[in-house]
Amino acid sequence: MTTTPILFHDIDGVLFGEYAGEFQLRPGVKSWLAWAHEHFEVIWLTSWDSDKIKTLLHVLYCERFRSHPDIPPFRHANWTNCENKVVWLEQAVQKLKGRDWFWIDDEIEKLTPAIQNAGLSLDRCIQSNPLGQDELLVLQSILASRLEGLRTSRGGSTGHEEAA
Repeated sequence: MTTTPILFHDIDGVLFGEYAGEFQLRPGVKSWLAWAHEHFEVIWLTSWDSDKIKTLLHVLYCERFRSHPDIPPFRHANWTNCENKVVWLEQAVQKLKGRDWFWIDDEIEKLTPAIQNAGLSLDRCIQSNPLGQDELLVLQSILASRLEGLRTSRGGSTGHEEAA
């Protein structure tokens, strides 16, 4: 039996980006979230507090206008007692006991020395470009490729047969 990989997911610089002169939600965010939840267990690793993330998700999934919204399960990492996200992630990864994970954030490059010092694989940490409207498509392509690589290296499944 395979286990769904975890995706530690930032918000600012990932779901939101700078384009057309504004810092705003990127196009296709709802499709992105559907894809991400289909292929990963998503854990929000962001400075946003839990209530604000839930509010954003409720708005994105139009909960107010639908009687049975298809809002995926909600998990939020409380990393604010740690020095930074990397410290929290290092502790979390140790508890995963080999379970596959990825982290998308717009500050990976800035945090690279801390990531390396923590012994975390940079291949699992994916830099999101905070600029531009099409970054979610880029991230989906990168993650689909990484999932396929996991599946191929194991000669089987990563928990989901279709990665794209």
